[in-house]
Amino acid sequence: MNHQAEAAAAAVDMSFLLNTARTLIRIPSWAGNESDAQRAVAGIMADIGLQTDAWPIDLPALKCHPAASWEIDREEALGVTGRLTGNGSGRSLVLNGHVDVVPPGDISLWTHPPLDPVIKEGRLYGRGSLDMKGQIAAGLAALKAVSDARINLAGSVRFQSVIAEEDGGLGTLAAILREGETDGAIVLEPTNLTVASVQAGCINFRIHVPGRAAHGAVRDEGVSAFKNAFGLYRAIEDLETSRNLNNDPDPLFADYTIPFPISIGTVSGGDWASSVPDHVSMEGRMGVHPDESLEDARSEFEAAVEKAAQANPFLSEHPPVVEWWGGRFFPARTNTNDLLIQRLCESVEREPGHVAAIRGVTFGADAGLFKRLLDKPVALFGAGDIRRAHRPDEWVEIHQLESMARILSRAIVHFCEAY
Repeated sequence: MNHQAEAAAAAVDMSFLLNTARTLIRIPSWAGNESDAQRAVAGIMADIGLQTDAWPIDLPALKCHPAASWEIDREEALGVTGRLTGNGSGRSLVLNGHVDVVPPGDISLWTHPPLDPVIKEGRLYGRGSLDMKGQIAAGLAALKAVSDARINLAGSVRFQSVIAEEDGGLGTLAAILREGETDGAIVLEPTNLTVASVQAGCINFRIHVPGRAAHGAVRDEGVSAFKNAFGLYRAIEDLETSRNLNNDPDPLFADYTIPFPISIGTVSGGDWASSVPDHVSMEGRMGVHPDESLEDARSEFEAAVEKAAQANPFLSEHPPVVEWWGGRFFPARTNTNDLLIQRLCESVEREPGHVAAIRGVTFGADAGLFKRLLDKPVALFGAGDIRRAHRPDEWVEIHQLESMARILSRAIVHFCEAY
């Protein structure tokens, strides 16, 4: 089987990989407008001989599912899966990647236009090059390599191209509900080619903080909602510290100073510059430990806010309101001794110049949905550093994309069992 795995790795077509990545980068796919990108992926899958399934997602029905979450209201959504079918006697595998990207922001901050992919000094630049159209291209190149090498698989492998990962995972939820069971899944995300067997979860919150309005000339007669919010912010910082210090250290998160952060992303409030503000809203993101439920994390957060409010004379009588909204990501943990993790590590080890490493990731992704709904082994794996995502001049190393495709082709052969 090692011989067949190496034959697949040798068959990786870098022209196909880079052309696919550039094609997808050129297609804008943010703010819920993912259908053009999905249609392009479906066409590419069909061109390389995959059995392709493209379907309209019933969004109203999907949003009734208890695992559904989203921040963007979409008018339409497409699901796309390509399948390389085995003879049915082996293990099945899913590769999963999302076509949606975050908006490019201020174009003037980009050295290269975000939708005009550029290759320079061994890097592929463009919005989605790293997160994660480059990853999709590498995954499809791996499937193409297995097919081009004429390797017969006992098990089948499916590539799920999904929407809405950035705002909660509706696309992966739709794919899982449509396709059902699998023996393992690899979610393609930037992990610097380390095997991530653990993913933290995260949830979005909004805190409505009250005050009492007054003219700014007599501000002492009012109660500033801003000042009240600052007190709650300090309590949230203390909660973050205790959550990261009190939990037993997880060696898979040793690379992170704060593996489970709580971050305030927006603050808004007040109505008039010369008035004492009587309302402030703070929105943020709470990291969730892999072995913690979202419900327990919410309860701990709400208790910390309530305790801080009770220590404030005004807030004790006019309590702030915590609201949970938008995208949420379930945590996931797969035992490092699981066959999927071991096969992926073995495939990394066979790539020249690479040593397998198992790590955890602190960002939210769709791995949690596989664990939550199917309770099957899942790993995150891909090229590049997540720290370069969601920013101007996003880029990924081309040699990492090539190694990623070669490693995935080996993993497919080993996990799905060539014969």
